[in-house]
Amino acid sequence: MNAMKKDYHITQEMIDSYGEINGDNDIIHYDVEYARKRGFKAPIAHGLMAQGYASALGAEKYGAQWFTRGEIEVKFVGPLYPDETITVEIDDEGRLTVAAGERTCIVGSARLRDAG
Repeated sequence: MNAMKKDYHITQEMIDSYGEINGDNDIIHYDVEYARKRGFKAPIAHGLMAQGYASALGAEKYGAQWFTRGEIEVKFVGPLYPDETITVEIDDEGRLTVAAGERTCIVGSARLRDAG
């Protein structure tokens, strides 16, 4: 199975909307000064929002089987900021990376479980 890669541009509006949908009102996602005081350059995107893009690429890569046999494992290793473009990639062996330029944000795997 071939490797797949897709880019997504993340905006503060998308982060705000995601927070409204899932009820995550932690101000680290919305308040610049609060985020800076905690060592970030800006508010950070929700980790599960970024994981959603990885899962969407899993569905593209594996097709309908993804919905019954797909499994995703992630480790959040770096922040994702508004107004960045992320690259989500799943290689031939199911290794997953999400990066914003040279900064890796997520590592893990996205693959199909054995049918047994």
